[in-house]
Amino acid sequence: MSKFKSLLRKDIIGWSLYDFANTIYSMNIVSLYLKRYMVEDLNLEHAYYDIPLAISMLLSAIFLPALGAISDHSAKKKIFIFFFTFSCCLAVGLMPYIPETFILGVILLFIIANFSYQAGQPFYNALLYSVSSGKEARFVSGIGVSLGYVGSVIGMLFVMPFVTGSVFTIDVPFIEGSGLTGAFVPTAIIFLLFALPLFFWVKEREVINKKIVSIKEAYIEVWKSLKETRKYPGVLRFLVADYFFEDVAATVIVNIGIYCSVVLRFDDNMINLFLIISTISAVFGSFIIGKLAVNRSLKSLLRYIIYAWIVALTIFALVENQTVIWIIGSVIGIGMGGLWTTTRPMLAEMVPKDELGKFFGIFALSGRIAAVAGPLIWTSIFFLVGRNSTLGAYISDSLKLSEEQSVVLPYKVAILTLAFVMIIGLIILRKVPETDGKDNGK
Repeated sequence: MSKFKSLLRKDIIGWSLYDFANTIYSMNIVSLYLKRYMVEDLNLEHAYYDIPLAISMLLSAIFLPALGAISDHSAKKKIFIFFFTFSCCLAVGLMPYIPETFILGVILLFIIANFSYQAGQPFYNALLYSVSSGKEARFVSGIGVSLGYVGSVIGMLFVMPFVTGSVFTIDVPFIEGSGLTGAFVPTAIIFLLFALPLFFWVKEREVINKKIVSIKEAYIEVWKSLKETRKYPGVLRFLVADYFFEDVAATVIVNIGIYCSVVLRFDDNMINLFLIISTISAVFGSFIIGKLAVNRSLKSLLRYIIYAWIVALTIFALVENQTVIWIIGSVIGIGMGGLWTTTRPMLAEMVPKDELGKFFGIFALSGRIAAVAGPLIWTSIFFLVGRNSTLGAYISDSLKLSEEQSVVLPYKVAILTLAFVMIIGLIILRKVPETDGKDNGK
């Protein structure tokens, strides 16, 4: 009991609440409302969302490793986090005020918002070892991920009245739904509010080699670190494997809302309920996996999580039974939470603690390059086998598909492609060494 109480310290709660806060943005903007607004309300192609998302991720891939290196020499990580959090919230809050005819304005704000959201991550991840250490950090990581998914559910429920005027079928007084764009301002506000405890309650650990680092020096340091990953066995292989895992996770996050709407034909209430149930599964999954990780192999846990991903995605694409779909949605939720619960401490245990910011910046580089590739792969599949493409028309004619089946074909092909990408990552993971949960002081 005393050990459990020690995990309820204000600094751990403050750190974990940032996961709670930023996942509100990820769920409401990235997964649920912005792409549907562009595709369903404005009748734009998927590329109008996917390409700006890829651009924001490419910018993240370029700048985040250097920012991570800078953070290793600075005890001001919270300043960076606040700047990027505020920038993200401001950009999201401005979106509904952009006229529909000026879609470029929305696109630019989305690029700013998503880059800012991503840019805060290496600084936040590096703070994990300011509030915990050793194997305790594995569990604290799980707490953060769990609270993140709680934030997804609460954030989703909070903005529903601003979208539809009700929470499921219960009308909310004094609030009129204003459509999909009604989610933007409330999301920005609650993201910022729940991020505040981190800035007040978390005290940054002492920096061993404190100095001011220029951007040029940071890039030199990152390049040197990439070449020296051989000093830390398995790090480079782990980052490559994680690239494939992050590719799938990022693509699922972006497209789950539109998939539920078009393929599963869920209305707004059904989509929200589906995501809530999946997210609650992720909450419990993250917490349980975080607890298991204290005394078990992170690599083994991660391997089983990826097995679950592969099976779930395959069934999701091929099976149309509604009961099975709802179950698989929960499995994917657990897999999402488990992925981030295990990979964050696994990397941290493979590298020196005084270089965490730099390696989390490289970790972010892997994830963000993956997030560039994922949306582009998704868009390319629609270009190749969409109902308006030559190949898509040929397949539809050859298989005698109905109009409805032709519409959902590229979605199903895209999901099966993601399962294959997970298999590639799993093969690469096989030769990554085990970690022991000890603080690496090298």
